[in-house]
Amino acid sequence: MPSVITVRDVLRLALPAGTEVVAGSAGLGRQVNWVATLRATLPAFAELRGGELALLSVEAALALDSRLNLATLVRRLGSAPVPVAGVVALGEIRPEDIAAAEEVRLPLLKLPDSADLRDVEREITRLVTDYEAQFERRSAQLYDLLTQRSLAGQGVPGLLEVLAERTGQSVACFAPNGELRAQRGRGSARVALQALRPNARGMTTLLNQQIWVEPIGSGDVPAGYLAIAGATLDDWDREAAQRGAAALALELAKEQAVQAAEERLRGDFVAGILFGQPGDVTAAMQRGQELGYNLAAPHVAMIVTVEDASPAILARLSAALQTELARRNVSAPISRRESSILCMLPVAGATRVRDLVEQVHERLSSAFPRLVLALGTPAAGLNEWRRSVEEAEQALLLGRQLFGAGRVLAFSDLGVYRLLVRLRETPELWTFYRETLSRLADYDHRQGAELLKTLEAYFNHLGNLRATSEALHVHRNTLLYRLERIKEISGMDLDNAEEHFALWLALRAHRILSTLEEPA
Repeated sequence: MPSVITVRDVLRLALPAGTEVVAGSAGLGRQVNWVATLRATLPAFAELRGGELALLSVEAALALDSRLNLATLVRRLGSAPVPVAGVVALGEIRPEDIAAAEEVRLPLLKLPDSADLRDVEREITRLVTDYEAQFERRSAQLYDLLTQRSLAGQGVPGLLEVLAERTGQSVACFAPNGELRAQRGRGSARVALQALRPNARGMTTLLNQQIWVEPIGSGDVPAGYLAIAGATLDDWDREAAQRGAAALALELAKEQAVQAAEERLRGDFVAGILFGQPGDVTAAMQRGQELGYNLAAPHVAMIVTVEDASPAILARLSAALQTELARRNVSAPISRRESSILCMLPVAGATRVRDLVEQVHERLSSAFPRLVLALGTPAAGLNEWRRSVEEAEQALLLGRQLFGAGRVLAFSDLGVYRLLVRLRETPELWTFYRETLSRLADYDHRQGAELLKTLEAYFNHLGNLRATSEALHVHRNTLLYRLERIKEISGMDLDNAEEHFALWLALRAHRILSTLEEPA
């Protein structure tokens, strides 16, 4: 419980939704000790001790005495030796009433026309006498209201509207990668939220605004973030953020359920193209047009995944990918697979596709660490889609080995490996490998030696002994000894141009063939 209860606390935790501060906002921090209601007989307010919140009906005050207009009452209550904390009025408030409140620097709050003064008095009394109970009650009411708005289909903007109204602060919803999705606010707080890129729960300060960030959903990868910002934040702001995040988790789950249904439809469509009958091309083109795809354009397969991707993470990754593509006006068929997402990107120039994929990777990698995007080469027609998908799969498998994870891997970047991939299941490649490098690989495995590593470094540094020894952190004589052992075990001479090339090629074949079992 706070040390004092203020007019601002009453506004947010006791007064009905729609109550407006029409004057004296600078005095919202005044302490409230009790609630005083308009009497049925004069004097209108008796035995005021100061610090009360005066509650009245403008119409009832005039009925009591025609001279008791709101401006007169405000001046009397605000100019008393021990003034009240503020005035809460039901009824019409005129410009002269507002001027009077500003004159005596007294908060003047206007109730919605539908308010019941008895209910308002009861709520204020509860707050003053048992703050914690009223706090919990209002918190539960806020969550109920948020879920009702969600069920009514008002979406994320509708939920933010409620939070902004019930806290008087600026609020915003962010995607998992920290990108601003929607907001409600004004002034410096709004600007601060636009500049924010949240990635964890907690308090921060930006542009002289306090900001509390609450993750949406549970788990290692949240479904997004909710942020509330203002000049000062308190327990109610943080509580509202927590309740709001819980309601937004349900709202985003609804969105994901709809997206999952659409994904299944679109996934079946992609599978139909990849594994359907060749004669179905015309029907597929027509169905694609209905779904908003231009299948007459060339497409390139892109596989998107993260390490140890769970179904929940893949669902969020799929939603984030669709959001990123929509931001760039790219309409692409997407299919969620067991441990990855397949996307067939329309091609509008090879450079543009690569730039697009790099941008998408950069945007998503902040929310999904160890993100990998693998690309095939463009497919001119639907009958080539499967080939592009297979290339993307090979780029994913080999690219991780060659270049590591956490980047864009393209089949076109594999160089000579593209040729070796085509040959990896042929007996000719296995025979070539056995004749050149298999004895050396077997020796390395049995002895725990580093001859393959030495050979790789030697080729990478174009046979420069000094650069190779420095890269391996070994003495030159050690390197010369290892090169001699390579010659003895493999039977291949590095000084012979053809055998030198054969070893270089066999070393690359080694990486390809290590992904397969040797045929019997």
